[in-house]
Order: sequence, then C-alpha cells, then structure tokens
Amino acid sequence: MSMLNMPVNAKDVKIMNYINGEFVAPTSGSYLMSYNPATGEEMTPIPDSMAKDVDNAVRAAKNAFPMWSNMPATERAAMLNRIADMIDENCQKLATLESQDQGKPVMMAAMYDMPTCANTFRQFAKYIVDGIMETKSTANVMMTKMSVTKNEPGTMMAVTQHVPAGVAGLITPWNFPMQMVCEKIAPCIAVGNTCVVKPTELTSVTPFVLSQIMDAAGIPAGVVNFVFGTGTNAGEPLVKHKDVRLISFTGGSPTGAKIGAMSGGMYKRVSLELGGKNPSLVFNDSDMNHAVATNVRAAFQNQGEICLCSSRQYVQRDVYDMYLQMFRQMTMEEVVVGDPSNPKTFYGPMVSKQHMEKVMSYIRLAQEEGAKVEFLVNPNNKMIKNVSKDGMLTIKGMEGGYYIAPTLITGMKQSSRLMQEEIFGPVVCVMPFKTEEEAIQLANDTEYGLGASVWTMDKVKMMRVMKQVNAGSVWGNGWYSVDDNMPFGGMGCSGTSREHGPWSLEFYTETKALYYPSMK
Repeated sequence: MSMLNMPVNAKDVKIMNYINGEFVAPTSGSYLMSYNPATGEEMTPIPDSMAKDVDNAVRAAKNAFPMWSNMPATERAAMLNRIADMIDENCQKLATLESQDQGKPVMMAAMYDMPTCANTFRQFAKYIVDGIMETKSTANVMMTKMSVTKNEPGTMMAVTQHVPAGVAGLITPWNFPMQMVCEKIAPCIAVGNTCVVKPTELTSVTPFVLSQIMDAAGIPAGVVNFVFGTGTNAGEPLVKHKDVRLISFTGGSPTGAKIGAMSGGMYKRVSLELGGKNPSLVFNDSDMNHAVATNVRAAFQNQGEICLCSSRQYVQRDVYDMYLQMFRQMTMEEVVVGDPSNPKTFYGPMVSKQHMEKVMSYIRLAQEEGAKVEFLVNPNNKMIKNVSKDGMLTIKGMEGGYYIAPTLITGMKQSSRLMQEEIFGPVVCVMPFKTEEEAIQLANDTEYGLGASVWTMDKVKMMRVMKQVNAGSVWGNGWYSVDDNMPFGGMGCSGTSREHGPWSLEFYTETKALYYPSMK
C-alpha cells in the first residue's frame, strides 16, 4: 500500500472520477466544495460529474462484463481478499479520513466501520469459493408430443442457476460512507457483475480512497467505476441509463421513491434501503439498566445518523418517570459531544450545515407544539461554550462545527411530525403506554418499518410482541446486533427488497430454472 502514499488529512485528498481503470477529471471541469463538519472549514473539491461521465463509466463497465463474469470464482475471490487486506493495513488512516469527512468519532470508524468493510469483502469471497447454493428437485411430468418424440411418463430433473445480471448502479449515503460502498460493491462484483458507484457528494473522501485501493489491488479496468457528484447531475443519469440492469440505493425515503418511479418502466432490478422511524418498546418487567444503557446508545450513536436509531421510545406508564430519570442521568454522564478525534467523544458533528439546520427545525417544531425539550449536556463539560435555544452547541476550538446537543423530547402527540418523520439526528422522543396492545399499535403507527426493539424479561411476551411489530429487523432486549448472514431491509417507506449475505447474492444475480430429463 505504500505506493498509494495515503494522506492522513482529507484536505490532501485530490478526488477524481475512476473510470475504466483511470483517474480522470469530470468532463464539465466543474467541482463542488466539501467541508469538515467538525470545524465548518473548506476541505477538498468534489467532481461535479454529469451524464457524459456516467455514460463513459457505464460503457467501461459494460465492456468489462464479459471478461469479469467469465473469470473463475477463485480468481474473483482472490481479488476481494486482496482488497480486504489493504483496507486492514490502512485501517487507522481510513478511520481518520472518514471522521474528517463525515463527523463520526475516529475510534468508532476504526473499531467498527473499517473492520466491517474488510470483513464484507472476505465474506463474499468465501461465499463464491464455497459455491452458491443451488436448488435441486425432481418433477414427475407427462411429456407431450409437443416437447418430445415419445408420449411417455417420465421424470424431469430441475436445478437453479445463478448468473450475473450485468452492470449495476450503486448509490450510497453519507452516514457510513466507506462501509455502505463496500457492502454494495463486494456482493455485486463477487458474483460477476460490473458496476458504477455514485457516492453522495457530502462524503466522497473514503469512497475515492477505496477506488485507489482497488486500483492498487489490481482490479481489472472497468469492473468498478466511481463517478462523484450530485444526485441530480450524476445519480439520475445512472438510474435512467439503458445499460444499467440493477440499481441498489441506500438513503432517504423521498429520494428512494423518485428512484423507484424513474426505474419502474425500464424493467430494472431495484433494491431500496431507506429511512426508519424505529420504535423501542420498554415494558415494566424489563432489565431497566440494560434497556436505558442500550437505548441511550440507540438514540445518539453516530450523531443519531443511523437509519436504525431508536428515535421513538415507548415506555410502560408505571416505569415511565423512572426510565426518564435514568435516561437523563446516563446521557449526561456518558454522552460526550465534541472533537471526533478525541477518544472520549461519544458523537461528533452533524454531517453538514444544511442537515444541522434540518435537525434543529424539528427541535423548534417541538417547542412550538408545546412539547418539553431538554438538552442533556453535562454541565461539567468545559469544552462546550454555549447551547442555543434550538440545541446547537458551540465547541471550544471548533466554533464553526455543526454540533447539536443530545435532545430529549416528551409531551408530544403521537400524530406529531416528531413521531412520524425521520429526524436523523441526536433527538429522541419518549412517550408512555399502558398495555401491550397499545404498545404494538403505537409501534406500527408510522409509514416506516425498518427496525424495532422490544424490552421485557418475559420471553413469551417478547416473541409475541416481536412478531406483531411491522419492521424488517426486530431485536429482543437489544439493538443493532446484526448478523451479516441474515436479511436486511424494511417495510413500507423503509424500502424494498433485502440485502446482506445470501439475499445480496440473490439480488445481484438472475436465477434460471434448468429442466432436463433423467437419463440413465
């Protein structure tokens, strides 16, 4: 990896498109500016790519598809493992760049994001070496004169075959910039597809560095292409391109709806992993210390910028006041907001000034609606110079950063936008419930259905409630413990399709049914 000379400051990363094995400037010559969310300072220019750049990338991917799809699985797996090794070798540098670009703590990126990236490539390398599971069956049929020369009863053998689908368009979000790119590229190219990746313009640094890693690892030209820019200028042409057969998108539900509409008449295979408004149901027989500790993390980890964050927490009435007191105390003691390079920091700034303003607009809405809004800031944190009336924090030495206080809202109505819309920040709404039936009704009273948690020491009740909550992933007495061999996706406004593990292999391949006669 020394040949890359990977920088440790995102200001030194010169981002270019990666098309057909070459690093190239956008054809328009136009660039966007990215900003360090911790300080608000300018960081590095991002290519403002257009339809012509997308077309060049898709053409390269299409030309590379016959070679790559016919390459032995063992050789593709070796490539994926080389990429994984190079990510591991540069884990700390990548984590530092990720933090500077996105705002998350360096420690979180180093301990979770980067190892997950490497493990994803290894996981799918193993899948294809071990062999994709094929379905086998026999079918007793009556062979007709139309299909065979003899009109005799017989037995047909049947197997399924998974084949790569072609060129995939992979569009990724800003909350886990490197991880989400890896989680799409790895299964896509493992099974023999080629791809064009369009990362979000808000966090393009580590996706670009990943393109350098893949190039250094020896990925053949055209197999993986990166086009940087906005959704309008680059993402839309990618979705609409006639030679793109699959679209995998992770991001906000409104954007996902647009992508679904754009691709609907083009017979593309589309996977949409969208937003969440995830409930956590805390019953009065819960292990309260465990529930509170986990729900504090589920509310504020990664600045609350996780699609699975438990932003709606429902607590049984007779333990509601106790829960709130414990939640306040634990947040003020444990959740340190500030410099993401400090190992003691629990969460850092919002990803952008625009997103900070969006999150604060919900805090103002709560105040306007008469809800109780509490900023759970430890008064002993000397790095916090000021807390504004709408929750913005001023951090000493980082006065231009996009920081928001851990915010607890109570006393709102279930019908409030606070309970119905994804805020995607360090804001949690807590509401009481009386009965199990009411808890389930409240949990399902939203258009989203991505994740949920159920807290109780009664295993029978836990399973009964979990089965009735409408969400793609439901945890009992826990949160965000994800098995990569299990499906991941949502219901309703939280998306379509399922990815991860075997489900990713299903999405990125076409399944053929092969029937042939039993022959002695």
